[in-house]
Amino acid sequence: MENSYGGFVIIACAIFLVLFGVFLWKKGDQKEQFWEALLHVVGDILTFQLPIFFTFRAWAVFSWMIGFGILLIAIAALVARYIS
Repeated sequence: MENSYGGFVIIACAIFLVLFGVFLWKKGDQKEQFWEALLHVVGDILTFQLPIFFTFRAWAVFSWMIGFGILLIAIAALVARYIS
C-alpha cells in the first residue's frame, strides 16, 4: 500500500477554511449575532441563493460549515482507512 498524503492535504484545507472563517468573523459587523448569521446562511442555501451572502459574518459561518464538514468526512475516511 502506497503512502498518500492527499488526506492530510484535505484536512489542511479544511483547517484553513475554519481559520479563514475566524478571520472573516472578526472583520465583520460586531452587532450581528451568530444565530442571525447562521439563519441567513441556511436561508440562502435553502432558497438556492448560493453564494449570495451580504455580510462577512455570513461568509464566516459558511466557511465554518464547509470546513467542519470536510474535516469530519476526511477524519472519518482516514480512520476507516487505517482501521482496515
